[in-house]
Amino acid sequence: MTIARLTLAAMLIGAGPCAIAANARTAGAGADFAAAQVVEVSLSSFDFTPSTITLHAGQPYVLHLVDRARGGHDFTAREFFEAAQIAPQDAAKVAKGAVALHGGETATVHLIPAPGTYKLVCSHFGHSMLGMKGVIVVR
Repeated sequence: MTIARLTLAAMLIGAGPCAIAANARTAGAGADFAAAQVVEVSLSSFDFTPSTITLHAGQPYVLHLVDRARGGHDFTAREFFEAAQIAPQDAAKVAKGAVALHGGETATVHLIPAPGTYKLVCSHFGHSMLGMKGVIVVR
């Protein structure tokens, strides 16, 4: 294998969601998600709906992700997840700043977002180039 192929293989292996983000913060025991607003995001080929997600900083949310496609997608927003407080029971769902879904699968993440504007993409090869990208705005 050439050095270029080894480098590409290492990059592809490192890009996959396989470990909990080192900087992810978990929400404290006092976080009340009972009245949290549910925000549903559909993942399809090759689109997030909505593509712009607007949230309020410090407010609890239930992020409900639905893969409406036959194939897998992910909701990759590394900086967003690193800045947010994630409910302890959901922290393992967020690996390297992404939530991976198989076709037809759903995932729910309880979180409290931090202010900022964050990039959202599907990190599967070519998906963002085909339009599967968006933005998360937290005010």
